[in-house]
Amino acid sequence: MREFRDEEGRPWRLALTVASALRVRDMVTVDVTDDDTGERKQVPFDLVDAGSIAQTFQVLRSQFAKLGEILYAMLVKQVEERKLSREEFLDGLRGDSLESASKALEAELVDFFPQRLRKMVGLLGSKMDEVQTEMLGRAEAQMAGVTVETLTNAASGMPSGKPLESSESTQESGPSDNSSQLETAA
Repeated sequence: MREFRDEEGRPWRLALTVASALRVRDMVTVDVTDDDTGERKQVPFDLVDAGSIAQTFQVLRSQFAKLGEILYAMLVKQVEERKLSREEFLDGLRGDSLESASKALEAELVDFFPQRLRKMVGLLGSKMDEVQTEMLGRAEAQMAGVTVETLTNAASGMPSGKPLESSESTQESGPSDNSSQLETAA
């Protein structure tokens, strides 16, 4: 069992059990692409499906509103005991509290699995941390090199680099000063 605090300072006890995983599956859906048709559809989110654990980590790390729904489903009994609405609970999740809740849930996810899978799930989470850290570092470095001019040119659709030449510098039709003149026989 892990604990995190929301933005209001309220403590929440988070435990991933079969019962809480089933509540998540009953209350939360995710969008998936049908392999046969290529169409997007919503399916129940099975938080503890070992066969799609990488996708579970991706949802937990990138879909923060979905993370809030998952936490609500897991903590609904505590929310009701405190006489909070779903919206009041979700309003308490943002920024650092959302990060803390995410880490608590990921730790619970690793601990949920039997020993034979726990090491693999934990290793996958660690490798995803490494990839995420590397990608964020690269993105930050790239953003550090961006200038206001680059952003405004990209937003306006104007080509970046040097300004367009004026018509005065465009050569007229005909031979140029440095081309050889054809001699014609009379």
